[in-house]
Amino acid sequence: MSRSNPQENGTPNPSKRWFEWSGEKGLVRYYDKEAEAQVEVGADFKFMLLDQLASVRGWDDQSDSGIYSNEVKDTRQDVFVVKSFKGGPIAEGFYKEIKDRVNAAGGRYHTNLYLAFKADDGLQIGCLRLKGAALGSWMEFEKENRASVYKKAIRINGFTEGKKGRVTFRMPIFEVVELSEETNKAATALDKELKEFLSVYLKKNMLKQAEAVAAHVSDEEWGAGGDNEPPMEPITDDDIPFMWLMPILLPAMLAAHTLLA
Repeated sequence: MSRSNPQENGTPNPSKRWFEWSGEKGLVRYYDKEAEAQVEVGADFKFMLLDQLASVRGWDDQSDSGIYSNEVKDTRQDVFVVKSFKGGPIAEGFYKEIKDRVNAAGGRYHTNLYLAFKADDGLQIGCLRLKGAALGSWMEFEKENRASVYKKAIRINGFTEGKKGRVTFRMPIFEVVELSEETNKAATALDKELKEFLSVYLKKNMLKQAEAVAAHVSDEEWGAGGDNEPPMEPITDDDIPFMWLMPILLPAMLAAHTLLA
């Protein structure tokens, strides 16, 4: 901390709401700390994408507490520090090296979509956390709309259903929608605010990054229903895009094998 940069160590995360996709109910929701309850937004949710980071969240049965980590920009170059609120350290390292320990403890890989959303008093910064099948839907959507995700608005418009065994899970349907120049300018201004926070946050060492995350969430958030529920998603290695491409690639692979045989 210094006079020229007085918030160097204490800059709060600018996100006003931490949204998540419920694979069980098929809707967007967020945890209201004042009401100490989940608020269901629904399956119709529009936002402007500002940035994307990755984190680990979940529930540790052994310590009966939530699992959290620092947020990283690049899972191939940035180290995760994964902890539980009551049990302490779980794993530290690149995700591909620690994912087995993380999954065994109850942690799940998340993509955090930082976004601008419309509130009663105008646009605000928020974050939508996606994991499992919902993350797979986002990855496919982003791949098909790379030129538009940061230029236009994005809408979650309902869901599709999948099933694994007796478990039915619901995946969000994403679509690109137009937005006004005025709204785009407002979202760009919020993006600059977010970038100011991230420029400070991402310079911290990984342990301090994790501590900063723990400062703006609480164990009660998980215990009240945040991530403390049976996973509805069918895939545990959420960070591997190849797994999501298998239904598309497998027919081509088999055809190639037939030609070469």
